[in-house]
Amino acid sequence: MRPFVFFDLGQTLIDEWNYVTYFDKLLFQTLNDYGARIDQRNYYTLRNDLVRNRKFGSSGFLEIISLMVGLILPKGYDSLIFDVLKTDLLENKRKLVKLFSQVNYLIPLLSKKYSLGIISNNSSGSANLLLKYDLDKHFKIVCLAEDIGFKKPDHKIFQKALVDSNSSIDNCIMVGDRLDIDILPANELGMKTIRTLDSLYKIQEPLNRKETPLFTINSLSELPEVLSRIS
Repeated sequence: MRPFVFFDLGQTLIDEWNYVTYFDKLLFQTLNDYGARIDQRNYYTLRNDLVRNRKFGSSGFLEIISLMVGLILPKGYDSLIFDVLKTDLLENKRKLVKLFSQVNYLIPLLSKKYSLGIISNNSSGSANLLLKYDLDKHFKIVCLAEDIGFKKPDHKIFQKALVDSNSSIDNCIMVGDRLDIDILPANELGMKTIRTLDSLYKIQEPLNRKETPLFTINSLSELPEVLSRIS
């Protein structure tokens, strides 16, 4: 049976760096508009601490807003600023994200040797990027949190994908960028794991053995060689 390779979407197959830059610029400016008086150096120190130390869960960037506001401004501003920025950020995310440059050739290439799947907390809007470039046909299974009703790191979304794959766990590989919601649960279930570092979450360090990936790659271009070593 062919090995089954599951991918995360955001910051794994989908390049979100332009959105990250937009997010930081907008949140930094808004915080100061509301009286924060914080410079960029301290802004990034606080933001990186939230990422590195897993201060937020599976909701991603939007959760950072409330946490940053809570650290800097008086109580009560968090929900106000969240409401001010939410629509802007969601609308511009759709415009700013794109597939990583390697994805268009890599996915068809891998599909010749491996069965491919998606396990992601991203919305169907993000998954539609694969459809846009006619890459969706290469994925046998797509498990999105909004469809399943469970978000990573909940084992249930992984288990749904594993059951649908009709493959043994030791024949399944998870490729993702976050140690806390991709690598940890996949390791706990017995999947093989590959961490990608072209992501904001590259500053995370494993807290224990269960968060340690089997392999780490700097970019997706390294994936075929690493997969050949696993399988």
